[in-house]
Amino acid sequence: MDYEYLEHTADVKFRAFGKTKEELIENSGKALCNAIVDLEKVQKTGEEIIEVSAENFEELVFEFLKEVLFDIDSNENIFSEFKVKKLTDTKIKVSCFGEKIDLKKHEIKTEVKAITKHGFKVEKKEQWAAEVLVDV
Repeated sequence: MDYEYLEHTADVKFRAFGKTKEELIENSGKALCNAIVDLEKVQKTGEEIIEVSAENFEELVFEFLKEVLFDIDSNENIFSEFKVKKLTDTKIKVSCFGEKIDLKKHEIKTEVKAITKHGFKVEKKEQWAAEVLVDV
């Protein structure tokens, strides 16, 4: 399982998983984008590169998701696949594959306003997991 949506009264909450840190980041991006549109309808016709820095891995995941959302809002892109190109303890570079949002093709399921710090956590047990609450 790449990700799952959790019950929440007002907003969207998801938990993304990964065997590696890279897989966790890729699946977190997919979970965010799938909350907005059906990823089955998103073609990989374009690529954007997202690079972020942070103090630790948990912050990297948070900052990455914020940048994905910023790109969706400002450039009207939507992504269906992510590939981590470079990852250190404090920096990440990710290729994001998708296309421009086309309202004839992409029905907006949820309008996400922000990634929140409330309840945000990244942890490693049997595998990596990130719990994310997005403001809608």
